[in-house]
Amino acid sequence: MGGLGNRMIQYLAALALGARVPDARLIKIHLPEWGIQIPPEPEHGARIEVVTSDRIPYDRLAAALTAGAVDRVDIRTYAQRMENLLPVRAYHGLFRGSPVAGTGPHELLCNIRQGEIVDARHPDYVLVPIDFYVDLVAQTGLEPVFMGQLEDSPYMRALHRRFPRARTIPSRGPEADFALIRASANIVPAVSTFSWLAAWLSQAERIFLPVLGLFHPFQSKSTFLLPLQDPRYSFHLFPYHYAVKIDQFAAAHESLRGQWRLMPPGRLGALIARFTNTRTLDLHLPAFDESFYLARYGDVAQAVASRGMPSGRHHFERFGFAEGREAFPIDRAWYCQTYPVAAFELGQGDVYDVTDHYVQIGRARGYRRGPGDT
Repeated sequence: MGGLGNRMIQYLAALALGARVPDARLIKIHLPEWGIQIPPEPEHGARIEVVTSDRIPYDRLAAALTAGAVDRVDIRTYAQRMENLLPVRAYHGLFRGSPVAGTGPHELLCNIRQGEIVDARHPDYVLVPIDFYVDLVAQTGLEPVFMGQLEDSPYMRALHRRFPRARTIPSRGPEADFALIRASANIVPAVSTFSWLAAWLSQAERIFLPVLGLFHPFQSKSTFLLPLQDPRYSFHLFPYHYAVKIDQFAAAHESLRGQWRLMPPGRLGALIARFTNTRTLDLHLPAFDESFYLARYGDVAQAVASRGMPSGRHHFERFGFAEGREAFPIDRAWYCQTYPVAAFELGQGDVYDVTDHYVQIGRARGYRRGPGDT
């Protein structure tokens, strides 16, 4: 599932289950970039349990496999959570390519990912604000080195203007890039599972993790990639921030300026522990939009058309709200950029999500749901 970094993490999750089951075998692994290709095998009536939950129930699955209650487990989840992985030392022998010299102890390796991020294809894969690098360089005294996808763009031109003398290392392919990150002393990962994994498996002295986009556990709720017990890490908590197209990045990042905070692991862990679902049905119903709901959820539209469901609103009240479906349209990126206070409140877990913020707080403040909302 997904790109290289995603598939690598899924492989680590499969290894974590295999480690719990005597004589377990892994099959159907597709990582040709690392020379790891294990083909599927015929099913022949095998009893297979498919796992789609973000949190893999290892103990139950291992017991079922060991007892012969199931023959196979098919992992169909991105598995992007610390609890799905073994301790980092269990994986140190994996994904080793040709030896590469990393950046030195006086340098700060900043991995840049552009690629599909520049067209805002995935809302949680975002560019790291250039001012964040400026702050880190000022605080640490380290010399910045920018590596990765450095193709010309408005973002890269702005980066070169801020750091005209910084060393740059263009991408040399996934194996070499992974090795370079992994061999460096001080790392700022890009908001990318590939970059995160290279940093986590590294022998770095310090890893400066922007708790931003995909890495923000309140924003990307299926993901938890914060190694809170790892002393190499410093965590910098950002407000909510969603991807925008590359020509809009400057305005989007301006709304974030100075809003990130260094969070001690214990304090960040306590903030995460108190985060709860604050959604209330009665607050969402007044904003319910029948046309939006039926257009957004084809299964509901089909049920209403066949008269199996009286209306979209009825479905939302009975089932949709509990399933996390949205009652009305809202432009998340625009909302958080236009109302930085809301993005900050969301980032520290005051409310559950952007729609919840609007119905609980934003509507009373006169906030709009998007640029066309009156």
